Amino acid sequence: MSLKDQTLAVIDALNRRDFDRLIAAFEEDAVLDLPDGIRVIGHASFRDTLSAYVLRHDVSLADMVVMIDEAEMRVAVECTLRGSDRRGVDAENGNDGGPYSLPAVMVFACEGEAFNRMSLFAAIRP
Repeated sequence: MSLKDQTLAVIDALNRRDFDRLIAAFEEDAVLDLPDGIRVIGHASFRDTLSAYVLRHDVSLADMVVMIDEAEMRVAVECTLRGSDRRGVDAENGNDGGPYSLPAVMVFACEGEAFNRMSLFAAIRP
């Protein structure tokens, strides 16, 4: 499978909430970096943290442009991050802030068959 196809398969798994399929594309000690400054290492932490983030913010990715370096060790995906601000869900007024779309970039790194890092960078919601 090409590096582009591997990358798109991971994003498809994320959008489908198939975190077991997603984590299978990563090395056991893979690193996850999220926009709110969270960094975790290892399959269990990676899967649990990413799934909580995706489900809490109802995240999905769309409008993807995949760019691969010449050495095929890094992939950048320019995309639109769609979500819903659910931080206020437990607040007294129940206002969740509503849906949003932000420009975002995902960066994947690999040195072999599996990815060893995924970093998500997103514009700050106004």
